[in-house]
Amino acid sequence: MSYSLSFSKAVLVVIFISDKIRQGQYEFLSTKSISEILNIPKPTLVKILQNLSIVGIIETKEGKQGGIRLMKKPSQITILDVLNAMETGKPLFQTSFNIMAEGKRPNNAQKSISNLLDNAEKQMKNILNQKTINEVLIEMDN
Repeated sequence: MSYSLSFSKAVLVVIFISDKIRQGQYEFLSTKSISEILNIPKPTLVKILQNLSIVGIIETKEGKQGGIRLMKKPSQITILDVLNAMETGKPLFQTSFNIMAEGKRPNNAQKSISNLLDNAEKQMKNILNQKTINEVLIEMDN
């Protein structure tokens, strides 16, 4: 599989920030506190925050009163949105087979496997698109 651990960490970051808002903490959250509480190394967190910022999920502000906060409501952010922010254009499965066998049967086998894996990725993305950050926050209370 090709997706990085940063995707899972990015989901945790968005949930953490969203939960703080739900608790009435609307000020910017510091990178340092997020890094420490979620146990994400600061360089990794900075890269995650850059990717989330590029797609408009969060905004960042530098300075003493700076930090991170959400740009969208948790009900407007899907898990797929976070995946797309972190794994822009990367396929889940590598399907460029470099086999030495040639001919109709090996070509058909490669095509069949590529189609299967592409379909599996599409189904996974459909599922991730159905779950919002807000729904995760609700499930946290159950």
